[in-house]
Amino acid sequence: MTTTAAAQAVSSEFPKTRQFTGINRPGRVESDVLSLEIEGRIPPQVAGVLYRCGPDPAFPPRAGDDIYINGDGMVYMFVLAEGRADVRTRYVRTDKFNAERDARRALFGAYRNPYTDDPSVAGVDRTTANTSMVWHGNQLFAIKEDGLAHRLDPMTLRTLGKHDFGGRLRSKTMTAHPKIDPLTGEWVFFGYSANGELSSDIAVGSASASGRLTDEQWLLPPYQSMVHDWAVTQEHSILPVMPLTTDVERVRAGGPRWAWEPGQTTHLGILPRRGSVEDIVYFDGPAQWSFHTMNSFTEGPLVHIDLCVSEVAPLPDTLGQPFDPARVTQYLTRWTCDTSRGGGDFEQRRLLDGIHVDFPEIDQRFQTLNYRHGFLGGRDMSKPVNEEIAKGVWFNTLIHLDHLTGESERWYAGDDSNVQEPVFIPRSDDAPEGDGFLVALVNRFPDEKTDLVVLDTARLTDGPIATVHIPLHIRPTFHGLWVSAEELGQLPDLRA
Repeated sequence: MTTTAAAQAVSSEFPKTRQFTGINRPGRVESDVLSLEIEGRIPPQVAGVLYRCGPDPAFPPRAGDDIYINGDGMVYMFVLAEGRADVRTRYVRTDKFNAERDARRALFGAYRNPYTDDPSVAGVDRTTANTSMVWHGNQLFAIKEDGLAHRLDPMTLRTLGKHDFGGRLRSKTMTAHPKIDPLTGEWVFFGYSANGELSSDIAVGSASASGRLTDEQWLLPPYQSMVHDWAVTQEHSILPVMPLTTDVERVRAGGPRWAWEPGQTTHLGILPRRGSVEDIVYFDGPAQWSFHTMNSFTEGPLVHIDLCVSEVAPLPDTLGQPFDPARVTQYLTRWTCDTSRGGGDFEQRRLLDGIHVDFPEIDQRFQTLNYRHGFLGGRDMSKPVNEEIAKGVWFNTLIHLDHLTGESERWYAGDDSNVQEPVFIPRSDDAPEGDGFLVALVNRFPDEKTDLVVLDTARLTDGPIATVHIPLHIRPTFHGLWVSAEELGQLPDLRA
């Protein structure tokens, strides 16, 4: 097929599938909107920027259909200050995005499978930088785990380029879930497939508070798997190796990058934070899956990891059989490893039963430390379920869990609503843990618009104290962060 014929073969319409309709329909809009309509009052303590990142495909997929997470990275910047709210949206200018923009069509094929790409982009970096945002060393980054972080201008969202710590980082990938140590300011990270797509290597590293790479070590896990999130304490780093595995021959034949392999064992690799990867110790458990970690801490010989756990991952197995929807329900669970035993099985117990949860958040001042308060998105199935919303990643409830008492409180976003990941803002620098505000985006399906809600954690069940009405459809995004006006030094001015 000639290049012209290939271009004509690509549809100019997005498929009418669950991945691209309803709340999952692409937005594709880069915009600046000033002085958004606000219902209620944004408190004066909420002064800064909420940055968020998510997949928003710029072109209909080359494969005819696609999985939701394979969209281009769209970054959202909500500037909140003095009772006002502005929003800016910009695509991350990755190599993939630039190549397809020049061609005016999709050139890259199936998720994490370069063998399905147009020959014209062979060897081009495929990352979409579409998963999470990181603020470190007074710099802003957008990250997806299959490539390097992309640095953005925090005032304009202009893409400044890939970040490899001045050429010192050897790993070709960076986790979308690095941890920032609140005591030292260190950026602690890993990268799987560190030697390039389909490689088995994992790199573990750290950077100082000023952004200087201080450590990078490589290891080989028990088997090659997706390692989306991990856990870090003051003393340890924990790599979860779970049976969402890859098979190189399957990928080369055009098959999926990942498939569930139920016969495998879950392994938790415990490493010393400031030691050698050769000292890694593995703890074992049954085949299970987790996308996201709430927090982790070391208590004497015990290493506790709090994360959202399901029986299987939401992908077909190695035989091509679809997953059972009942088995992908995630529950907040604590995994505990007793390092005094030098390995063996890890223990587990449910922390919050009876409700599907994900997108955990904490008071980031307590990252890596023993903590009390956690926040999550939840699916309350006792409420009405709109089938147009209940596609893929959706939640209708925000949850606050007190780990000390075991009690929880909830806010229901309303019928026909999807609530995205909450982000916590302390009431002040010296406020007690968990005392502050939650901000979250809420998709309102009937209007095909999005709200940004602000809730006071002291009275979460009362609902929003402020609702910012955004005249845009914002496809459900993944992760975000709050950067205060003090940290930024100045707030972005969208009038410029």
